[in-house]
Amino acid sequence: MKKVFIALAVILGIAGFSVLHAADLHGIVTDKDGKPAVVKIVLKDAKGIQVGEPVSTAKDGSYAFKDIKPGTYIVAIKEKNEWKIFVGPGETRRDFSLK
Repeated sequence: MKKVFIALAVILGIAGFSVLHAADLHGIVTDKDGKPAVVKIVLKDAKGIQVGEPVSTAKDGSYAFKDIKPGTYIVAIKEKNEWKIFVGPGETRRDFSLK
């Protein structure tokens, strides 16, 4: 019984740690005129390596990356539109305007 309790506590601790340290990145992308932009967004780590699959914005320009690790990322949209950002634990909102 004691081993079961310890195993359960370890599992719950790991699950809680993962949830506590997961991050979501979301926001809105607009064009140079301030209108919602429908584009594909690529998320890269600080070394420039793609993280996960690209996402496309909705008609209203909104996007979301779910369950990523907190850290520094490069958000790339089309050519010449890259931003280096920090994503903290929990939810991070970043809006982007295309050049």
